[in-house]
Amino acid sequence: MRRAATIDRCLRLGRCLRLGLGVGLLCIVCFAPGEAQGQQPRDAATRGAEIPVGVMAGDADATGVVLGAANLGFLPAWSAVGSGTWLRDDVARAPSGAGLYLATPLPWLDFLSLGAAAEVMRQTPALVSRSGPALLFGDGGRLSLALAVRVLPSLSLGVSWSHLFGGLAGDLDTADVSLAARLGRYVALSAVVRDVAAPLYQGLPLQRIYGGELALRPLGDSRLELAVFGRVGEREGAVAPGLRLHVELTPGLLLRGAVDYARDLDGLGGPDHAVRGTVGLQLDFGRFGVGVYALAGSRGDGTAAGQFQGLAATLRVSGDRYPSLRRPRRLERVDLAGEATSVRRLPALLRHLDRLSRDPHSDGVLAVMGDLSGSWATMEEVRGAFARLRAAGKHVVVFAAELSMKAYYAASAAERILLDPAGGVRFAGVQTQVLYFKGALDQLGVRADIVKIAEFKSTPEQFTRSGASDEARAVRAAILDDLDGRVLARVAADRQLDPARLAAVRDAGPYTAKGALQAGLIDQLAGGDEVEGALTKLLGHPVQLAAPPRSPARPRSFAPPAVAVLFVDGDIVEGRSRSLPIKLPFLGGHMAGHETLLRAIEQARSDDAVRAILVRIDSPGGNAFASDLIARELLRTRAVKPVVCSFGDIAASGGYFIAAGCDVIYADPSTITGSIGIFSGKADLSGLAAKLGVAVEVGKRGPHADEDSWFRPYTDDERAAILTRLRYYYERFVGTVATGRGLKPAEVEAVARGHVWTGAQAHERRLVEHLGGFLEALDEAAGRGALDPRGDLELTLLPDEPTTLLGQLAQLAGLRDAVSAADLPAALRAVLGAIPPSLLAGSEGPQARLEWQIQ
Repeated sequence: MRRAATIDRCLRLGRCLRLGLGVGLLCIVCFAPGEAQGQQPRDAATRGAEIPVGVMAGDADATGVVLGAANLGFLPAWSAVGSGTWLRDDVARAPSGAGLYLATPLPWLDFLSLGAAAEVMRQTPALVSRSGPALLFGDGGRLSLALAVRVLPSLSLGVSWSHLFGGLAGDLDTADVSLAARLGRYVALSAVVRDVAAPLYQGLPLQRIYGGELALRPLGDSRLELAVFGRVGEREGAVAPGLRLHVELTPGLLLRGAVDYARDLDGLGGPDHAVRGTVGLQLDFGRFGVGVYALAGSRGDGTAAGQFQGLAATLRVSGDRYPSLRRPRRLERVDLAGEATSVRRLPALLRHLDRLSRDPHSDGVLAVMGDLSGSWATMEEVRGAFARLRAAGKHVVVFAAELSMKAYYAASAAERILLDPAGGVRFAGVQTQVLYFKGALDQLGVRADIVKIAEFKSTPEQFTRSGASDEARAVRAAILDDLDGRVLARVAADRQLDPARLAAVRDAGPYTAKGALQAGLIDQLAGGDEVEGALTKLLGHPVQLAAPPRSPARPRSFAPPAVAVLFVDGDIVEGRSRSLPIKLPFLGGHMAGHETLLRAIEQARSDDAVRAILVRIDSPGGNAFASDLIARELLRTRAVKPVVCSFGDIAASGGYFIAAGCDVIYADPSTITGSIGIFSGKADLSGLAAKLGVAVEVGKRGPHADEDSWFRPYTDDERAAILTRLRYYYERFVGTVATGRGLKPAEVEAVARGHVWTGAQAHERRLVEHLGGFLEALDEAAGRGALDPRGDLELTLLPDEPTTLLGQLAQLAGLRDAVSAADLPAALRAVLGAIPPSLLAGSEGPQARLEWQIQ
């Protein structure tokens, strides 16, 4: 708890530093004296080149450097904009000119954004004539720098500094300060003070300009945006109100326009342009965009409005992707290997494939498959994504060098499977493997002293028996039968094979590439250089293969509604989430700490943007006390917001305990779940100590003071007392499940007692409400939160992913962990995997954990 409090203090300190930095910057600029050098009269305008339909409070881009630096705090990625404006010679509106604007959020401090701009201006004869002999608007330029600090997720502060040179203002340094806020999905606003330090010319201050904009999105996203803006000078009558309109005609094609009334903001005396307007089209092609605009209005000499005044154009290049106008049909290559299907990455992969199924410009996917992470439930989720693509009329082709049994299960849902001639398919069935250490412990003189509830709780048997009990063996047999039957039935249906014949094919496996082709498991042999030709033949036309976009998509809403995804992955432990301790640093496995998870639940519960919480569990369980606390917190939270649970490969014992607190549970048919049971114990090392000649002398006050000593067994009284405590925790477990699932305790007891089930079996026994994967659970969570799961929906991933110390150093160096679990020999992985990480982490007390999975 002390460590968690320290972390909280550090987070609060970081937030205070962000706020302090923002306020400090504003104070420095606001109160810093300014001094102008050169020849210019009082109240000279310090504006730069005209930017057509400039945005202060809407979507941020690099023009914020000069329009309002605070808006740069909302940049999703780097941005570069070029802008140019040409005006007729008889227009006295503003100087013609061009500008280059650059801005980016900092990669390691994303709450800070930096920007720079360079502009050149050329005066029209009418503007020179109006300004008189002072040549206030002579040809010149402006250099600007900007800094934005996002002090809160919805609030940003900014400051910009500009140096003007040439005929425009001689040499003059000036500064602007600004604020930008986003108030939910529908409203954004900004405020700016230009020439805030009132730089002096011959002892006389220049006029400050106060501006602002209120942007409204009636539809909640960028399809339609209306804005009211205005500027007010310190001199009486110096005002410029206006309106701005942004309409998405079709994705990638926008109609943009603005109209405003201006009076004497330039400090020249006499009328400015009473009415001035700009209208044009913006064409976006992902990370590239171009805009063309026409300008009209009065000349500034009292003539009627409506006169054509000039043209403007903009060019944008950015690190994020805008909705694209030109989107040729394509077949997207998706790499499915290694960590692509890991616990944290699978949701993003599934959402991407789901979007492709609804994309009219997508022909489908070429899935290049390798050795996938994850077990059978993960493969069912990938199969489901393939099925959705095919149901939408898309092509799904799999190419692989070699396929494991699990990977083949996923690949069999594809339209065609291409295999490298040098590869193979390990289609040989399903299996589970459990190591038993009693014999080895006996030779060492070590005895595992375990107390458990109940007869099906098989985890302690690894250390107390030389083989499985009848109950454990019966449970595993039932699960293997359930999984094997489902795999054969679905593969037979996908490949249009007779199930009995497929069973015979399985019994004869594994297969070389040629053997897999003869057995009907694949469709074609093709090397990597032959894949495009095979695809061209399949589709009947040349194929355009596209890699998945790496740049982020531009948010379509100021503050899109969110579903918080709470990951509970790895062993459940007390304290904070972390990776395996230094004793075994290379495995890199996660441990889900209750302190970290409780903070994440509170964060999701208090975040107004989060409409629902989706708990994604992939855990064999662990510490029973930690699991109980998390389950109770979810029970409290579901009274405030919907809480939906989705099971991954395994959600057993303590992992299922946590899920009991959710409104509804989704499980894949092949998820391993249940195991509602509990155990506790210790290792008795007295025999080992005797073999080593080690004597242990104990001094104590109280007969049970050394109950937890590793150098003696439990007494009968202690075992009875431990069993009583375990029964208390077990009854809490059963009671929490009964409350969460709407069952009677006796009904839960009938399917509990440590019994393990597949998701399909658990569904039949009402331990889970629905069969389905992450996307189905997301639909449920979004629906309960009154959201459209296919709309502009953001996923808030909680908590931050812990890494090993070695992994953190490797990430700083741009590398992966130097050694991962996959790099270790299979036998060593099996032995290390049998040791509960929750015990290695020093987690004491009753354990609710399952030790095995199906391979």
